This record gives sequence, structure tokens and C-alpha cells, in this order.
Amino acid sequence: MTCTYHMCVDIRGAIKWHNSRLKSLFCDSEGKPVSAEAAREHLFDQLQMGRKVIPFGKPCDGFSYESGCPGHIKESEVAE
Repeated sequence: MTCTYHMCVDIRGAIKWHNSRLKSLFCDSEGKPVSAEAAREHLFDQLQMGRKVIPFGKPCDGFSYESGCPGHIKESEVAE
């Protein structure tokens, strides 16, 4: 059985990243990269919302802000 997991970021860990890693991690509403300071503020906002992880990209079906992607069994193997 093959299972796919989508990646996510641990918020508390990402807050500790060096500014060079945080810079451009997120984009604003116009698609422009945000500063490291703005990225860190966004991460703190996510913590205040009770979230532990955030997805890379759009959240997949079943994504949990507590534990991330639940895993997805390859569809061709589900039928077997």
C-alpha cells in the first residue's frame, strides 16, 4: 500500500528560523514576498489561533492544524 503525505511546517519551530529562511516564506495578497518580520508575526497569529502546524500550499483533504496531513492512500490501491 502506498500512502502520500503532504508537507507542513511546525509553527513553533519556524518562529525560531533565521530571518534569511523566513524572508519570502509567505506572500501578501498581491503575491509579493513578505519580510521575515511579517512572516514571524503571521506565525505568531497562527499560534494564537490554536494551530500547531501550517501546510505548504493549499491544505489537502483532511488536513489538521494540530497534526498536519493524515495521509492519502493511492486511489488505485483503495479499490483492491
